[in-house]
Amino acid sequence: MLLVITAHRLPAPIIEETTPTPSQRATKARPQIPELIQAPVKKTPSVADQEVRVVISENTRLSLMHLRTYVETGEKIPFAPKTDVKPDEIMDRLRQVLSSRFRNVSVLNEGARGRPTNGLTMLFDLQAHVGMTSGETNSVVLSATFKDGSGHITDTITASGATKVPYPAWRTHFPEALAAAFTEFSQKLSRVRW
Repeated sequence: MLLVITAHRLPAPIIEETTPTPSQRATKARPQIPELIQAPVKKTPSVADQEVRVVISENTRLSLMHLRTYVETGEKIPFAPKTDVKPDEIMDRLRQVLSSRFRNVSVLNEGARGRPTNGLTMLFDLQAHVGMTSGETNSVVLSATFKDGSGHITDTITASGATKVPYPAWRTHFPEALAAAFTEFSQKLSRVRW
């Protein structure tokens, strides 16, 4: 034990360092950020960043014209109740459904030429029938074919809705068939991944 107490202590090693210059001190003061974080992050475009150009088919134009004729005919009948068929609301509903998914929505008639787009083009087809008497079926079938900027078909969605004209036929219940078709269309559209 006496030997351990009297043992000679060795001096600590001497390490020589150079004195840092002022620019080296400033560099040390800043925390170093990895280059991965400093590089700008490239975002892949999401569906919400895309635009969609809707082309209305000839069949859609004829269906809307048929519905307008139905409304005008009903308005000419004396003492007839006001119809619940509203053809102009169909395109408004389509815009509303698409606007919830896409940044920009533009609607064209079939054959109309719009400016070229890098986004999607959707060919929209509507088949609608309004029952005239009690027990007849109201039906709505929506179809949308999506094409990318190079014209390749990326997806097709179809949806439908149907109701019966009640007795007495004071109302058609066509809006319910239309709502069912657009609800199904919206659900299917939300599942599509481009």
